[in-house]
Amino acid sequence: MAPRLVIFDMDDVLCRYDLGRRLRALSRLSDRTPRDIRAALWDSGFEDDADSGGYPDTAHYLAEFGRRLGCAISLDQWIAARREAMAPDAEVLGLSRRIAERAALTIFTNNGPIPQAHFAALFPEAAEIFAACHCSYQFATKKPDPASYLRLLAQLGVPAEEAWFIDDKHSNVAGARLAGLPAHHFRSAPLLAEAARELDLIA
Repeated sequence: MAPRLVIFDMDDVLCRYDLGRRLRALSRLSDRTPRDIRAALWDSGFEDDADSGGYPDTAHYLAEFGRRLGCAISLDQWIAARREAMAPDAEVLGLSRRIAERAALTIFTNNGPIPQAHFAALFPEAAEIFAACHCSYQFATKKPDPASYLRLLAQLGVPAEEAWFIDDKHSNVAGARLAGLPAHHFRSAPLLAEAARELDLIA
């Protein structure tokens, strides 16, 4: 029987994500070097903390992001810099549209509050297909912790065996399987299509 829910990761599955481009965009806003920005926001553990629920609302997250960046940053500026780093994958988005004819779809990504609350502005190409973007901060832990998947499934009311999870990272796929979900390690759209066909998700 085909899964009734298909869960897609976002970055490097539905889009190509380039952190370097995002750092350069933030550098233009702050006059700090990309290396310094990476140290302040990513290497410091701030983004990991946000992904795990440390900043459960946009206002607190943006305030701390700006403090570490060294200048205030608006929601629109944050979204614009994030979008600059995202190149939608038309082939995978097209495949997800086909899968949506036979199963419910959602996104589960390791992120803080903004991608969930402002999904349509951040990734309009996916928002045309996916009703929601679920972010790890909602569940107070992140992939690959099996608890993150189980909390997502509990919120959606879907048993693990009736879902199918897709991610580009081996560790996240392994975490999903530990939580009882069938899972696919994403490497390319053609291989994903082949796996989806085997599960009767596309013709």
